[in-house]
Amino acid sequence: METEQQILLERARKVAVKKADNSFETGEILPVIEFLLVPEHYAIAGAFVREVMPLREVTGIPGTQPFVMGVINLRGKIVSVINLKMLFGLKERGLTEMNKVIILESAQMRFGIVADAIIGNRLISLNSISSPPLNLSKSAGEFVKGVTSDGLILLDAEVLLSSPVIVLQSKKK
Repeated sequence: METEQQILLERARKVAVKKADNSFETGEILPVIEFLLVPEHYAIAGAFVREVMPLREVTGIPGTQPFVMGVINLRGKIVSVINLKMLFGLKERGLTEMNKVIILESAQMRFGIVADAIIGNRLISLNSISSPPLNLSKSAGEFVKGVTSDGLILLDAEVLLSSPVIVLQSKKK
């Protein structure tokens, strides 16, 4: 008869093997930040999210695209803030104290996107992602990586951070 210690050790080995099979190294699981752009739930890869902060003072910039809300001061650095609802052609319901700014960053670019609310962190299986729905607007469609079985819309952070629509290069005179 096995001792209690041997039984527990065997159970621990089985659990450890199961977790290793679904590890991040296989690329099957993607950690995301889930947020709300009323009425839809969106997600973006956590690897591109640097921080989430309350939406406070945004300084508007005249002459910019309508989806550019303006800029914020992030610990001495000026960061642009984008309104995805305007970019995607979604109905705007106004800003409240619940709105948050998700700071996205890649090696070349950093900017914030406004969310109506942050739902939280989540792991999604890459196998559960289907292609984007055909009814998305053209502007939204290019930034959507896919949709999960429960309706979560996964944005493509790499495309957002490198899109010529969003990333406006200044011309040197």
